[in-house]
Amino acid sequence: MEIFISMKAQDLSTTIFKNSMMDIPSAQVNGFFIAELRESDTERVRLLHRYADILNKKLNNNNNYGIEYTSLGFKLRKRVDEKKEYMEEWDNWVQFSQELYKELEGFLYRNE
Repeated sequence: MEIFISMKAQDLSTTIFKNSMMDIPSAQVNGFFIAELRESDTERVRLLHRYADILNKKLNNNNNYGIEYTSLGFKLRKRVDEKKEYMEEWDNWVQFSQELYKELEGFLYRNE
């Protein structure tokens, strides 16, 4: 199993320099932290989907989280709280994602 941790947001505005050789960073909005858990074994993917079902039920009333099922596992998304310090929130997300990975790894590989 592997985990991919990332962040995605929408640009507020595109650069006014359409023929520029360099893309100027712009302010972003509607950001999400993403933890994608992937597995190549089909039986383990099925177990990841079952875990995602349980997690989805627990997070059902929380609009800050979302789950997307993929053919290799699932993606867990958490809305970035723009009122909080970004790097601190990112560090918390990385720690949370790593703990989730360790928990799932223990569950998936328990019988090996």
